[in-house]
Amino acid sequence: MSIWLAAAMSAAMFAQPAPPATPPAEDGTTVDSLVVTARPAPEKEVIAAFVATIADETGNDRLGRWDRKICPGVVGLRADYARLLVDRIAETAVEIGLEVGEPGCKANMIVLATAESDKLANSMVKDYPEAFAKFDSGIRPSRRALKAFTTSKAAVRWWHVIARTTADGQRYQKGDQVRVRDVGRLRGGTRDDFDRVIIIMDASRIGTLRFASLADYIAMVGLAQVDPEAEITGVSSVLNLFADRAAGVEPPERMTDWDRAYLKGLYAARRDVRRGDAQEKDIARSMVDDLATPAEPGKD
Repeated sequence: MSIWLAAAMSAAMFAQPAPPATPPAEDGTTVDSLVVTARPAPEKEVIAAFVATIADETGNDRLGRWDRKICPGVVGLRADYARLLVDRIAETAVEIGLEVGEPGCKANMIVLATAESDKLANSMVKDYPEAFAKFDSGIRPSRRALKAFTTSKAAVRWWHVIARTTADGQRYQKGDQVRVRDVGRLRGGTRDDFDRVIIIMDASRIGTLRFASLADYIAMVGLAQVDPEAEITGVSSVLNLFADRAAGVEPPERMTDWDRAYLKGLYAARRDVRRGDAQEKDIARSMVDDLATPAEPGKD
């Protein structure tokens, strides 16, 4: 920062004053030319493949998302880094239309930093099975997925728990009587809302990374149920953070246009569908429009 500031001050000292502008003619109007550079539109098939690759369906074969409000909490990081991480998650959440709880709110997106993630994950699942909805097959992924969570060797692992929710937003427990609207071949009477998300970071496996990149990676997997085994090729995504580093490729510094477009599409997609493939089509259509928009003037 100090080097950049010194260079900026030096440049200002040696800058020559600009010549006075020529006043426009009283009876004329001067219009500067404006060049808008459009980004090449990605192929629809590539976008559809990206969506299908990273989307991880719930136990109800749909795509989950937060309803309205999230409250991120961080444990195990130095206070200043924890604040940066929470702020980045909050910033991204607001961009896609969510509300963020005030300081002191009950955390429903919990990020745990540890040097022993294997031990922590196993002890949490063993001691607090209800926190992972372990015994409720209707609102969780498979037992295979839970085992993959506890045995993962990834630097970051995550677990999303889905709340039982009617299509109108009423939460209920198994066995409760609730009123649901008429359902059809395409519309269901329930939807999949996140109840909580648990993310574990392993400090011994993360290594050297830009903290901004790591924060965006965590925000991405906390706001969307991403397949932890997804292999993304041919697309720039913050989800490639660790794969790019392992391959000797410079990873993205922050979320990419594709990442932001995916989140935007997810939170605009229909929620009361019978199957997640309808939501994936909604996301893909949204991403096609979003990624094909012209870039800002002067930018590619």
